[in-house]
Amino acid sequence: SRIAGLTAAVLLVLVGGQRLGIPLTTLLASAGVGGFAVALAAQDTLKSLFGTITLMADKPFRVGDRIIVAAYDGVVEDIGLRSTRLRLLTGHQATVSNDELARVDIENVGRRPHIRRAADIRIPLNTDVELVREAADIVREALEDHEGLDEAYPPRVAFSEFNDDSFNIRFFYWYHPPDYWKFLDFSERLNLEICRKFAERGIHFSLPLRIAQTSL
Repeated sequence: SRIAGLTAAVLLVLVGGQRLGIPLTTLLASAGVGGFAVALAAQDTLKSLFGTITLMADKPFRVGDRIIVAAYDGVVEDIGLRSTRLRLLTGHQATVSNDELARVDIENVGRRPHIRRAADIRIPLNTDVELVREAADIVREALEDHEGLDEAYPPRVAFSEFNDDSFNIRFFYWYHPPDYWKFLDFSERLNLEICRKFAERGIHFSLPLRIAQTSL
């Protein structure tokens, strides 16, 4: 609408000049000379304007979307002719030139269809192999028909690695719809359930391997 307003203003000047008896060629010549002078004086502004046109054509985000761009992570509040305003997760407001936005990669978090979690559970190397198998089964049971399940993305659990100091059980699940706070609540309940069942079966979590060093 802003670009349409500018276009209408230019047309109004041209038509109004003709009505006043000024030849169209004179108006266009004057506009050309004036436009050249303005272009030299406002190169950065014109870059931002072309960046705005690029954003309007590609539509990588809209007002209300949460995006991650450069060092910023926030919600789009306004898309102007020259710049875009973001409300960062810290509460601060950031203004980013549309020219810069048109040249960098933009991650649109607001358009994700789900939230994916990938996590590892480490078990000491002296754990009996049957308990390792049970540990993986406990995680599978906890994730069976879980809250936020999308049938197209079933949870995955596997005894995946032999680490230097532990056995590694890796699991994935996808939470739908992508409500971050509900996802956190579910993740907390899942973690507590795994801890409780591990304790019942006498399965321990591996502690980080620490090596004491002394200077000689």
